[in-house]
Amino acid sequence: MTNSNENWLQRVRYTAAEPTSWLSRARTLRQASEDLWISGNAHSRNPGLELGATVISNWTSPDFVPSETGGSTCEVCFMVFGFALENLAKGIIVCRDPSLVSRARLKSWHGAGHDLSSLFSRATITVSTEEQQTLERITRITEWKGRYPVAMNFYDVGVQDPIIGHIAISNIWPADEFACLCQLYERAKALLIATMEQVPPLPADYKFE
Repeated sequence: MTNSNENWLQRVRYTAAEPTSWLSRARTLRQASEDLWISGNAHSRNPGLELGATVISNWTSPDFVPSETGGSTCEVCFMVFGFALENLAKGIIVCRDPSLVSRARLKSWHGAGHDLSSLFSRATITVSTEEQQTLERITRITEWKGRYPVAMNFYDVGVQDPIIGHIAISNIWPADEFACLCQLYERAKALLIATMEQVPPLPADYKFE
């Protein structure tokens, strides 16, 4: 390998091990989730604003204000929010243990790459029982429901999921779910920043194994 290639790979490794990289990506994803939340709720207030949507008839009481549950972009919003939380947790983990970055790649997250409950536990981010349940729901979104029509493992698809020839019995999220995610984000971000202040930064010539 030429020196230029090795220098480039060292920059890539350093980026992977640098917690500010994870924090920066988390902030971008968090902003994107906010934008999707606002758009989805706007769609709920004015049905038909979505791309390709056609509303034949719509009637609501003049003083009716729908609850903010994310509307048509709800699941994508929560998926992106989940990725933001994932970046914060992984940033904490990598900051404490840069050996997770090898010379060629990031090492395995032990099968829990999108499992927010597992990542938050590993990062020692404190959560309540209700928040734990929220993380489990969001993990399902990040793993498949926010991206694909069905899960890779068909046994993971439940009656609450929209399937051809089946009307889902429930596809509504608690109205306070977004607020809960916001709280989790702020807590995880604060811990990442605190961890960065406690752990000395890696030297530019750090020897990744």
